[in-house]
Amino acid sequence: MTDLFVTPADLQRRLDALARYQIMDTPPEPEFDALVARASVACETPVAMVTLLDDRRQWLKARLGTHITETPLAHAFCALAIEHPDEVMVVTDARYDERFRGNPYVTGYQKIRFYAGAPMVTPDGVPIGTLCVIDRQPRHISAAKRELLKALAHEAVSLMESARNRRDMTGDVEAIKALQLREAYFRHLTEYSLELITILEADGTIRFESRSIERELGHPPAHYRGRNASDFVHPDDLPMVAGAFQEALERQGHTPVIRFRFRHADGSYRILEGSGNNLLNDPAVFGVVFNSRDITETVRLQEEVERGRKEKEDAIARMTGGVAHDFNNILTAVQGLAALTKQRVPASSIEAGYLADIHLATERAARLTQQLLAFSHRVVLQPRAIELGSWLHALEPRLMGTLGTSIGLTIATHGELRVWQDAAQFEQVILQLAANAREAMPEGGRFTIEALPIILSPAERPRDGREGEVNYVRLTITDQGTGMDEATMARAFEPFFTTRTEGQHPGLGLSMCRGIIEQSGGHLTVRSHVGRGSVFHVCLPAADIVEEDTPLPPMTFSSGLPTILFVDDEAMLREVGLTVLLEAGYRVIVAEDGHDALARLADMGTARPDLLVTDVVMPGMSGVQLATEVSRLSPGTRALLCSGYTRDALAQSGGLPAGVAFLPKPYSLAALLEKVGEMLSAR
Repeated sequence: MTDLFVTPADLQRRLDALARYQIMDTPPEPEFDALVARASVACETPVAMVTLLDDRRQWLKARLGTHITETPLAHAFCALAIEHPDEVMVVTDARYDERFRGNPYVTGYQKIRFYAGAPMVTPDGVPIGTLCVIDRQPRHISAAKRELLKALAHEAVSLMESARNRRDMTGDVEAIKALQLREAYFRHLTEYSLELITILEADGTIRFESRSIERELGHPPAHYRGRNASDFVHPDDLPMVAGAFQEALERQGHTPVIRFRFRHADGSYRILEGSGNNLLNDPAVFGVVFNSRDITETVRLQEEVERGRKEKEDAIARMTGGVAHDFNNILTAVQGLAALTKQRVPASSIEAGYLADIHLATERAARLTQQLLAFSHRVVLQPRAIELGSWLHALEPRLMGTLGTSIGLTIATHGELRVWQDAAQFEQVILQLAANAREAMPEGGRFTIEALPIILSPAERPRDGREGEVNYVRLTITDQGTGMDEATMARAFEPFFTTRTEGQHPGLGLSMCRGIIEQSGGHLTVRSHVGRGSVFHVCLPAADIVEEDTPLPPMTFSSGLPTILFVDDEAMLREVGLTVLLEAGYRVIVAEDGHDALARLADMGTARPDLLVTDVVMPGMSGVQLATEVSRLSPGTRALLCSGYTRDALAQSGGLPAGVAFLPKPYSLAALLEKVGEMLSAR
C-alpha cells in the first residue's frame, strides 16, 4: 500500500518541505506528545500518532500507545490519507476494507481495526503526514471529533512552522506574536480539556493539573501542585492506587485503567477512572502523565439501574420462592406415595412402569424448583471452607462429561486458595457454566477455569457492608463459543430469559448461578463479544482455614427402638412419613404443627424422642423455633429440618443452626431413611 497516485513532482515537494522543517529523526518534543495525548483522550483511542512520510518510510514524530518508531511506506495507512489533504480519512474496520485487509498491521499482532487520520498540510498546500488515532476495536467517529483531529493536525504544522521561524527569525516581531498566539491556542487545548490531566513526579508529587480539575473537584490547579496525590485519595483505595502507580514506574506505555475515589473540595469523594503513561525518561516531561475522568454520576446511574433490577428480581423471587415451597410439599407427597405404592405392586406390572414414570417426572419438577429457589436466594446453604485447587480437580471428570469430547478443559489455580462455599451448590454453578459453554461451542473449543487471589476495595466490589479492602478469590471462566451481543449480555442473568428454542429450557440457569453466588457473599459478572466467546468472573470471599467436620457424640436411645417425632402441616406428608418410618422399624409420633408437637412431647412424660423431623415453614411456630424449644426441653434429641423454602428463619445467616441437619424437599423415601439413619447412628 503506497501513495501510487503521487507524482514525482508532488513527492519532491513533500521531501523539500520536510527538509525545510528539519524534523525527521529528531528527538521527542513535549508539544507534539501533548497533541497525541489530546487526540487519544478526545477520541477515546489507545493509540495516537503524529506521522511524517518521506520517499521510503513513515516516521513517527510523536506516539502514544505504541513502541513503533517507523514503518515501511508500503504499509502506512497515512500514505493514502494524504492523497485527500482536505479530508479526514476514516477506516471503521480495516478487516473489511479492500485497501487494508491484507496489511500486516491488520493481520498481525497490532490488530489495527479503526483508523482516523487528518492530513498535516503546510501553508503552501503540501501534505507531509498525518495526526491520526488508532484502535484495535472497530468503531465510528463523530463529525466533531473529525474537526478536532483537523485542528490538532493544523496545530502540529503550526508547531513545525514555529520551530522553523525560531531558527530563521531575526527579531521579527510579527513572527513572535504569531508564535505566542499558537502557543496560547495549544495551552487552551490542554487547560480546557474535559479530562483531568495530571503530571506526577516519581514520588507521587503533583507537578501539573489541568484547569478542568477545578470544574470537577472544586479546587484550582494551584491547590494540588506540590502536594502528594495520596493526600486526596480515599484511604481504602490507597493500596490499589499505590500499586498501579508503582506499576507505571516499572513499565513504559499506558497502565491498565483503574477506578478510585478522590476527595472533592466539599469533603465528599468523587469516583475517578483513568490510566497513566510513564514519560519519566522523556527529558521534556520527566513525569507520569495520568488522564482520568469523573464517573461518579455514571456509577450512580448504574447503581440505580442495578437497584431496579434487584427490586424486580426480588419481587419475582418472593413469588417463585413461595410457589417452590408449596410445590415442593406436593412433590414430596407425590414421590412418597408413588414409592409406597410401588412397593405394593409386582415389579413386572404395568402399574410399576407408570409409577417409575411418575418418579422421573417428579425428579424433573424437583430440579426446576431447585433452580427457582437458587434464583430467589432461598437455598439452604451448608458452607464450609474448601480448597479450590483440589476441589476443581476432583470435579474434573464431571466437567469433562458435561463438556463432551470435542471441548478441551484447562484448570489453573495460583497457590492454595480457599473459599467459604456450599460445595454442592457451587458445583451446580460450575457445571451450569460448563453446560452453557458446551452449547456455545457446537464445533468444539476450550473451556478454561483460572483461579487467583485478589484484593477488592469498596469502590471495586458491590456494596456488602464491609469496610476497607477484602480478600477475594476470583475464578475466570472462559469459553471460545459464539459469544453474546450487548442486548443479550444485558439480559443474561434475567430469570426466564433464554436464547434457545421455546420450551427447550426454562431460562433459569444463569439466574440460578448468580443467586447462589450472591447468597454466598460473592458476585458473578460476564463479558462477551459475538464470535469471541464469553468470560465469566466469579468473585468469592476468601476463607482463612479449612474446617473439619465435628463428629456428633454417640447416641443412646430412650427405649429399645428409636422414637421419631415427625412434624409437618401437610396431612399427606404426615401420612407418608408415618408409613415409611413405621415400616423401617421406628416408633413414630406425628404432629401437625409446632404447638401440636410440644403437646405430644408433654404427653410422653419422662420419655423423650430420639429425633425430631420437622418442616421449617409452618403456621404459628417455625421448624427452627420448634427445634430450639425441643432442644431446651429434651437436650438429647437431635433435629432434622426439612424444607424446600427457608424464608428468613433459616436463610439470613446463610446456614443451619448449630447441631441441626437439613434435608431439602422434595426428598425421596430412600433419602429420608438414609438421613434419619445417619442422625440416629453413633459417629
